[in-house]
Amino acid sequence: MERENAEYRGSFTISLDFELYWGMRDIVSIEKYEENLMNVQRVIPQILKLFERYDIHATWAIVGFLWYRDFEELSGDYPKILPRYRDERLCPYRYIAHLEEEEKKRKEFLKVHFAPASIEMIGKTAGQEIATHTFSHYYTAEPEIVPEAFEADIESALKRALEEGVEIESIVFPRNQIDEKSLENIFEAGVKNFRGNPEHPIYRDGEVNKSFLQRVYRLIDTYFDLSGPHISLPVREKERVCELKSSIFLRPYNRNLKFLEALKLRRIQKAIEKAAIERKNFHLWWHPHNFGTNMEKNLDNLEKILHFFSKMREKHDMLSLNMSELGRYYA
Repeated sequence: MERENAEYRGSFTISLDFELYWGMRDIVSIEKYEENLMNVQRVIPQILKLFERYDIHATWAIVGFLWYRDFEELSGDYPKILPRYRDERLCPYRYIAHLEEEEKKRKEFLKVHFAPASIEMIGKTAGQEIATHTFSHYYTAEPEIVPEAFEADIESALKRALEEGVEIESIVFPRNQIDEKSLENIFEAGVKNFRGNPEHPIYRDGEVNKSFLQRVYRLIDTYFDLSGPHISLPVREKERVCELKSSIFLRPYNRNLKFLEALKLRRIQKAIEKAAIERKNFHLWWHPHNFGTNMEKNLDNLEKILHFFSKMREKHDMLSLNMSELGRYYA
């Protein structure tokens, strides 16, 4: 970075991975995750109200499929080259091809796959950035990835956004899978910022081949500070996109671990305060569907975090910046 830390103010960034079932399709059945998915359209207005109340600027990284009204409309806009994963179950186009025609038309089924009205609501709310989460929830670290297919995917994502009047500046890679070739692809496509991973070894590679013990470590780290606050400054390499590292995933409320909720919030608040004092960035992220169950508890936790940030804004002149604003501020 060219400027000294003293020239910056501390900042607080929020990014949300808006994906609906496209991001859960290879993990869980719709039936088992239906409540979370069906409630997303109720969750989003409540989150936006809190953002307006506390003047929070945030980034919503949207899977391109969500722009469409139904499967028929989507089918007319497939990329020129489709992904060819070694594990064919990862391919959403294969998933679509195996759906029953009647299922594709069912109202409840469409609701967990498409959300143009929600995207429009986000776009009309002050301070909110619409970013991309790729067109098809594309995995860039799976075996036998075809670079040309990822290029085609990003081209489709940016094209659809432009048709809706949105120019994409930022990207969040699905499962936080980041590799050098994909960074070259998004730079060539004109994307300016990407959400990176914390430097700690347990988070550095995103969701790639994590063992059971590594996942347990992450769970414990949610409540007890094992890995640090992960505050940072953006990094823009010469002629490259700007890396905006994430800090902490806002894990949803868990009834079985409710006695630890105060510790989770305190861990986040301490990291926000540290970023404010050291003039660095704290970057919180989650998925809207994480709030689909225990909605009131999750929204209450979010408000407590935003209220604490408002105190840091008053005390330390801390900024609320979405990803594109963050990239410009520290560039």
